[in-house]
Amino acid sequence: MTQQQIVLIVLAAVIILAGIFLAVKGKPSMIRERFASGVSPENERKFMMTIGGAVSVMGLDLLILQLLSLRMKLSSEQTLLVLGAGLVVFVAIILIGQKYYRR
Repeated sequence: MTQQQIVLIVLAAVIILAGIFLAVKGKPSMIRERFASGVSPENERKFMMTIGGAVSVMGLDLLILQLLSLRMKLSSEQTLLVLGAGLVVFVAIILIGQKYYRR
């Protein structure tokens, strides 16, 4: 493993841990102005957990991409496919959270 691969794996792990932190210990005021407009006060905590899960999905996507590149040579199309799938899941989680936790 090269130093770049190790750094990317550590970065993915940090992103996953940041998402878990947001889901478990995050304060709703951290995301209120950006994402939570229209989310009812009783659902702000649930929405914060949704945002934390979405951030963890992005970290998991990067980790999967890096582990796949360790096992085999990935073409740029395959890399874009994995990143695109992670982005779609990220956006879907946020949109579902906004749909279910709106006032």
